[in-house]
Amino acid sequence: MKNQVRVTLAYLFIAALLGWLLRSVQSGWLLFNFKYLLHTHSHVALIGWIYNGCYLLIQHTILEEKSNSSWYNRLFWLTQITILGMLLSFPFQGYGAISITFSTLYIFASYALGWKVFRDAGKVTYPVRIALRVSVVFLFLSSIGPFALGYFMSQGMGDSIYYKLSIYWFLHFLYNGFFLFIMVGYAFEYFPPRRYIMVIVWSIALSTFTLFLLSALWTNPPTWVYIISFISSAIQLLAFGYWIAVIRPTTKKSAIEYWAGRIAVLAFLLKLIFQVVANAPTVQDFINTTVPYSVIGFIHLVMLGFFSLGLLTILIQRKILINNKAFRTGLVVFIIGIVLSEIMLFSQAIIVSSSYLLFTHFFEQLTAVSTLLPIGILFLLLSQFLPNREQG
Repeated sequence: MKNQVRVTLAYLFIAALLGWLLRSVQSGWLLFNFKYLLHTHSHVALIGWIYNGCYLLIQHTILEEKSNSSWYNRLFWLTQITILGMLLSFPFQGYGAISITFSTLYIFASYALGWKVFRDAGKVTYPVRIALRVSVVFLFLSSIGPFALGYFMSQGMGDSIYYKLSIYWFLHFLYNGFFLFIMVGYAFEYFPPRRYIMVIVWSIALSTFTLFLLSALWTNPPTWVYIISFISSAIQLLAFGYWIAVIRPTTKKSAIEYWAGRIAVLAFLLKLIFQVVANAPTVQDFINTTVPYSVIGFIHLVMLGFFSLGLLTILIQRKILINNKAFRTGLVVFIIGIVLSEIMLFSQAIIVSSSYLLFTHFFEQLTAVSTLLPIGILFLLLSQFLPNREQG
């Protein structure tokens, strides 16, 4: 398990370093193929870090002692081959023969994980079982996106709305579906609400299907699309809001675990609120005119603020991560980097939409702030090679 944790954190560090390189390209400090680097960054962050992090939750917490550990171990390391292949191919060819091959192999590996999780979910309590099986459905659904993407590319439709919608389909069902419901399954295992637990599960699950329409509002769809998207967003806000309000965790927490968890919950609540607000046409206009700032800020709010801090908090709580002084130092630096970069991105979005002057040397300043992310994560990674005598 230690090696699995170290590899997973290593991918988080690589993803952060690639993110810093992207900022450096935007600021003019370095010269790389931005598009290729962006593909690499997104795949490493989503699959190398968050997918692997969810894998750790499945194997070592939710299904702990209820599954064939050796089977999960073998599949984990086979999956790392596909991720490494993407890491070494995307920077040089973008979507090319080699990177597409490894991406396809990853999808088949994820199918194997989904099949196994669906079967092993029968060994856990009913709410957790439903959450896990729903997550598998979303994992399979997300894979339609890359296959559709390949078709549209082969037809010379790389500039069509369908090409972009295929990407959004993949992202939506992967992180709003699979990733989220793995964490929901964990939460139901350890912090179940007292009442209406199945109402929460099914309302979140069913609304996630139609919530995809939120990702299509930029196409100026008919009014009914806005209505369904708004209802889906409101259902999720109400369901999660009720759940967060009624759960009462009983486990003792360290200070860093407490604050990281609180920030992750806050980031998630902001995500839910933003989803509701984003259904307003005026807000859509704001988003469409500030994509490099508002959209990137939202994605980082979800991926860094919620999923990354949420996963780290859970892994600390379950003692899968070594919580020593180096780890706590790295986590504080990481959190400061997240907060500062979010403030800069959303502030710039407001400035741009208001037609005021932009921050002077904005991308240079953002690059400097973004340096905190790989530095903090490097501390997290190195801490896992140190003794555990400072636990607590």
